[in-house]
Amino acid sequence: MINNYDKIANYYDSLSRLVFGKSQVNAQINQLKSITKNSSILIVGGGTGWILEEIGKRHPSGLKITYVEISAKMLVLSKDRDYGANSVLFIHSSIEDFNLEDHFNIILTPFFVR
Repeated sequence: MINNYDKIANYYDSLSRLVFGKSQVNAQINQLKSITKNSSILIVGGGTGWILEEIGKRHPSGLKITYVEISAKMLVLSKDRDYGANSVLFIHSSIEDFNLEDHFNIILTPFFVR
């Protein structure tokens, strides 16, 4: 797996905000208004999972989220987030190796870098 962010997982959010300020965060939060009740969501490269908390604030339950992340350390951080009572399936994989068997209403790529 290339582009594995394990080494910087604990600092990623701080580094991202240092480089981009709040512009990247605001752009991602702005898109969350498109999520409707009971949506099925694919998140590709979700980073530390802060986006899960933002989704949980808007939809505390009823969502089915598949969270694909290449970094094992990012997944550990993501699993500790408060995403409400939403169903989240965490998958440690690159998106190229992930088998897309399900259909999704929404696909988010907040931290997907190739």
